[in-house]
Amino acid sequence: MRSKHACQGRARQRGFSLLELAVVVSVIGVLAGALLSRVDLYQDRAEMAARDNVLGALRSGLNMKVGQLTVTGKSAEMIKLITINPMDLLAQKPANYAGEYYLPQKAKISPGNWYFNRKEFLLVYITRTGATFHASRLKEFKYRIELIRSMDDARGPKPAETSNSTTIEGVALNEVP
Repeated sequence: MRSKHACQGRARQRGFSLLELAVVVSVIGVLAGALLSRVDLYQDRAEMAARDNVLGALRSGLNMKVGQLTVTGKSAEMIKLITINPMDLLAQKPANYAGEYYLPQKAKISPGNWYFNRKEFLLVYITRTGATFHASRLKEFKYRIELIRSMDDARGPKPAETSNSTTIEGVALNEVP
């Protein structure tokens, strides 16, 4: 026969006390808060990595085009590259490419997208979040194809009026302010 006290002891051990429940809920709350702050950071880093990935593909495509022009003896045509849309150098445009605009209305281009400003020859990326880029609002990153020139004369820079004596060594996709 079981004693009355043994049955009461088992009844007490069946559930959580209110204090234990409060401690568990508090620990879960702290962990959830820490996780959410890290999730924002990792989302921002993923966005930057995706942007850098597209830039790498664009720069590779641009270098291949320069190589093609050089090999075929059409180096003089490199100057035309500063007016092209760099996205046209890719076999497949990214899913977040919004297109070309002569007068872009930034309110109509959603964050997290690329677009090409045809009037200013700028490729623009609008950030999805401002947290990564340490801004309180969305930020734009602007890129332009620029010529890389070298001086024909190794004795040093020439005056501005003789700037036509430079040769084009290549092009680069550079960020502009």
